[in-house]
Amino acid sequence: MRMFRLLVSLIFFFSILQNEAFGQVGRDSTRNERRNNASEPSWKDRVRFGGNFGLQFGNITFIDVSPLVLYAVTDRLQLGVGVTYQYIRFNFPTLRTSGNSIYGGRVFTRYFLFPGVFAQAEYETLSTRYYDAFTNDIKRALVPAGFIGGGYSQQAGGRAAINVTILYNLLYEQYKFQSVYASPWVVRVGFNL
Repeated sequence: MRMFRLLVSLIFFFSILQNEAFGQVGRDSTRNERRNNASEPSWKDRVRFGGNFGLQFGNITFIDVSPLVLYAVTDRLQLGVGVTYQYIRFNFPTLRTSGNSIYGGRVFTRYFLFPGVFAQAEYETLSTRYYDAFTNDIKRALVPAGFIGGGYSQQAGGRAAINVTILYNLLYEQYKFQSVYASPWVVRVGFNL
């Protein structure tokens, strides 16, 4: 719940920053002129799709399908939602494991500080299997993650872009043993169209 409040606070902060610092017009007559302007993008033009996808086969099998939807509230502020499915299995002669399906969702806000450079806040919850040493059993748990960080978005023609994001998980230590991440730092490479 704290991460949800943090996310809402960041969205509110960036909205105020957009309105005040970058001179967004506040008069009704000017707003109406902008709405009637043919160059003003429609809501369909503000929606972008993308995500992260990955495959690895061999001693470690890893499959990642993480689509997302972005909505550009302004030229600088984007809100997003995504789902994640990951499958991982280790297949070494001394260590054979059954596969682990990891799935869940995320919401995030992205604010462009400069052209191409953005700050991001994200809340993610993933369901994963883990070994409980107290009961000597495999269990499934919902593991939250609260990320902050930033990245770079490189235009790749038209509305397409390639994104590199570096995030830090503020909740990593609290859920360290159930975490799907080996470190509090997460690097993602993805795209949006």
